[in-house]
Amino acid sequence: MLIMTGCASSNVPQKKGSLTDLIKAGEIVFFQDMTFDEDIDFTQFEKNLISENVHQVRISSPITFKNCTFNGKVTAYRKDQDNSVILTNFTGNLSFFGCVFKNDVSFRGASVYGRTDFTEALFLKTASFEECTFFQNAYFRASAFHEELRFQNAVFMQKANFLNAQFDVTASFQLAAFHSEAQFSSTKFMGYADFGLITCQGNFFANYAGFANQAIFNNGCYYGQVDLLNISFRKCEMKNCKFFGNIRMLNSTAADVLELDNSFFLFGKPDLSSFDQSRLSIQGIKTLE
Repeated sequence: MLIMTGCASSNVPQKKGSLTDLIKAGEIVFFQDMTFDEDIDFTQFEKNLISENVHQVRISSPITFKNCTFNGKVTAYRKDQDNSVILTNFTGNLSFFGCVFKNDVSFRGASVYGRTDFTEALFLKTASFEECTFFQNAYFRASAFHEELRFQNAVFMQKANFLNAQFDVTASFQLAAFHSEAQFSSTKFMGYADFGLITCQGNFFANYAGFANQAIFNNGCYYGQVDLLNISFRKCEMKNCKFFGNIRMLNSTAADVLELDNSFFLFGKPDLSSFDQSRLSIQGIKTLE
């Protein structure tokens, strides 16, 4: 049984019952200004076999935490000793507004059919959302990740919003698929940033972003507009990319190098006049002009 402790505000009405009881009953989950000392494991509930060695838990309760602190781990993914895997399917929203995660967080392989919202969430340990599928808008606005973040192979069916987010160590979005707008404007990447092999069906925005370490965008495919305005890169690789929409890089700079080798630009090479030309590598680029 999950125990809730340390309510910070007696004026906020709380839903009676433990988190476990509410989820088992399929009722709305809403907690505000609470501290959770125990691990929260969404895989503990009744599961169904969906393929060989893969089980799935279905959570029908809408999940909302606001300004809560989690001292234990939060997980929606488990791999047992027999190599069987348990994933979690959230049929409603999954929201952690302004929450603090002091331990590891894993939503690997989860499916979220409602809105996902981690606005202003703080992750002090590793956070994994790899192989997740977000069917509605996913918000990570002004979130902060102090350890490694993994979004490899994640699928965003609607908007993905990381406006003003900060990534202190490695942030990997390798092979992620964005089917609508991807918003990374004013983000701060202090460590290694990997956007290799991503696919963007909608617009991709990263205006005023800062990349203090190496940034990899190699082998990406962009079908919408790409805005990389007023960005400060250190070392950026965008080799073998395909840009089928307009790409703008005005007022952006690279302290070490910007590599665009063998990339394809349907509407012509972007204006790169703001970059130190000695720090550009544009060998083998292709356009229709």
